[in-house]
Amino acid sequence: MDTRILFGSRRILSLAVVASLVLSVAPVTSALAHTETASVSRPAAALKDAKAASRVFRAGVVAEDSVVGTIVPLGADDTIGGAVALPASPVAGTLDAATDKTDVYSVTLAAGKRLRVAITGSATLNADAYLYFPGTVDAEITSAIAGTLGDAFPKLFKYDAMTAGEYYIAVDTAAGSGSYSVTWEIMDIPSGADDDISGSVSAPSPVIGDLNYLTDIDDVYRITIGEGQRLVASLEGDAGTDFDLLLYGKDATGLGDTWPIGGSSTAGSTESFVFEAPTGQAGDYYIDVHCVSGTGEYTMEWAVSDVPAGAFETAGDAFSLPFNNGTRAGRLDRLTDTNDYYKWTLSAGQRFEATLTADAGTDFDIYLYGPGGGEPVAFSNDIGSSEYLIYDISIAGSYYIEVVSFSGSGAYNLEYKTTMTPAWATTDRQAGGDRYTTAMKLSASAYAAGSVDTVVLATGADFPDALSAAGVAGAYRSPVLLTKPLALPDGLLAEITRLGAHNVVIMGGAGAVGLPVERALIARGLAVTRIAGNNRYSTSAAAARRVAALKGASFAKIAFVARGDDFADALAVAPFAYSQGFPVLLTKTSTLPPECSAVITTLGIREIYVVGGTGAVATNVFNALNYLPTVTTDVVRLAGLSRYDTATVIAQKGLDLWWGNAGYVGIATGRGFADALGGGAVCGARGGVLLLTDPLQLSAPVSAFMTRNIADIVDTEICGGPGAVSGPVEEQINSLMSH
Repeated sequence: MDTRILFGSRRILSLAVVASLVLSVAPVTSALAHTETASVSRPAAALKDAKAASRVFRAGVVAEDSVVGTIVPLGADDTIGGAVALPASPVAGTLDAATDKTDVYSVTLAAGKRLRVAITGSATLNADAYLYFPGTVDAEITSAIAGTLGDAFPKLFKYDAMTAGEYYIAVDTAAGSGSYSVTWEIMDIPSGADDDISGSVSAPSPVIGDLNYLTDIDDVYRITIGEGQRLVASLEGDAGTDFDLLLYGKDATGLGDTWPIGGSSTAGSTESFVFEAPTGQAGDYYIDVHCVSGTGEYTMEWAVSDVPAGAFETAGDAFSLPFNNGTRAGRLDRLTDTNDYYKWTLSAGQRFEATLTADAGTDFDIYLYGPGGGEPVAFSNDIGSSEYLIYDISIAGSYYIEVVSFSGSGAYNLEYKTTMTPAWATTDRQAGGDRYTTAMKLSASAYAAGSVDTVVLATGADFPDALSAAGVAGAYRSPVLLTKPLALPDGLLAEITRLGAHNVVIMGGAGAVGLPVERALIARGLAVTRIAGNNRYSTSAAAARRVAALKGASFAKIAFVARGDDFADALAVAPFAYSQGFPVLLTKTSTLPPECSAVITTLGIREIYVVGGTGAVATNVFNALNYLPTVTTDVVRLAGLSRYDTATVIAQKGLDLWWGNAGYVGIATGRGFADALGGGAVCGARGGVLLLTDPLQLSAPVSAFMTRNIADIVDTEICGGPGAVSGPVEEQINSLMSH
């Protein structure tokens, strides 16, 4: 069984394509394995440790530069039902993408055996090999448990069988025609004495070792750390290798069933980390040098020493600031001066904001603690050297802000201020005479004159191409405006001019937004580009690529996946797609489109949230997403009993994960798409949430969400006129908020 590690709730320390071709067919044994839960607790107690805490995951079909599709059987040996016994190695054959696309072979594996497969072929053939579990009926790539993908021969995979049975190897051509040759062998799964915690060794630093991706992927060393002591470890590996440095706790029993508590997992083999033993946790810890890919030598060094006096401050060391508005300069060093505490006295009804900037090359974070101490009430721990948090005070008393070095050393500047928390007054409504002017009204309500360089334009006549607009608009910090398919609606050019935009990005092809619209925009001196594909799924993939390109290094590699034949679920995630830069990818209900799976792999997307229940996105699609090679955390399903309930589940998840806050709540009809297209972007721009309601009566899930978060709600705004969300619904909202 091969594993890879995700460190922290907000970062993958390795962004490389996973090189392992192994999948354990047993489910992940953690409590979070393949979660389909609708909500989680707000992160609190171990937020700082979460950046170094780890999760073990298993990957499915693993590839480089992959394009995932469906094997199309044509002949008797092109199906699992017609599979022939795997001949002696090497196995030769011919394939043609047009006439004979697939050859399927069967092979019997005993538990504890490793299968190694390599494929080569003629220059005119692009073929891959995939492995399927016993009992598989259809040779569909999304069901494969291991395999090869890519463009260059030779290609190989390995698989460690935990279950005995008859497995199936499908050799499939992606393009072209020609001959292929498959070499294969079955061997015992290699295991050395130092390959797991039970066989760990104690050795002096530095230690020199070697790892082999196929035969020896782990070396485990035992290190004793006392209370009040610090471990500093580093690793250097040969060029062309990807070795990780992982730390397991003193109670760990095995690499396969225990989560690391720290470490470093970057692309390549230069790794380092620092770990301080918690109070009462002295004992033997375990360092695993883990081979992700490649074969070569490594040198690991470590040192255990007492944590220097004064390296860590507590709230009792906090520096009291006399003013509630100001700036404080400081300096941190991860090894000798890890954190600083500051103290303020704040009153109920105040809003506290803090902005942290630090030297390049550092990663400093901020945490805000309330009068009772304990868990932080707010935090910001993004990647890099700048952070921002905002918190509305409900309990008067002493508050503490902690500035922490996650890594690096350097100077920082903490700017802080307090203002009065805005109070809810009444529900606003943004509405025009039709969907087009409503979108313009929404734009005018959230974007100042001259503040936008690029606008995103979608058709108001249909929803598919527009469902992915929010992520694109967020990357541009742009509103989403609507147009008629063949003509610009009245007032649109005036709104674009007011915004100060010079560029227009059209969502969809000429069938969605016609050429007359494009020509009219160009005639007004606007630069026009399109994000379009051959269908709604490829358009959403193109939108994801645009988001990733615009976000650059800050692209979080997180995506939403929603059904493409309905609008409600995709609209509900629009605020978070906008504010966080998460693309919205579309899928068929019962089949994962190759356009979707391919872009997930190409962009290295590691975390996916499926929106909607199994009637919207079926379980087999959910599972297929889980087994895509770059998806390194368990896919999460966000779903309720209805579209209205699902929208509140999504909103609450966004609050739990700090994607947004309940200060601004947008409300749109769940029976139509048009008003929510522009409204979702506005909600995202305001850092809020979007709820969907029945047009004639405030839906019960919406009422429950607002009641639960009433203390935080400052603004409620309806997107659309009374024909979309009726006057009685507005009255119900006002009545609820007034009590």
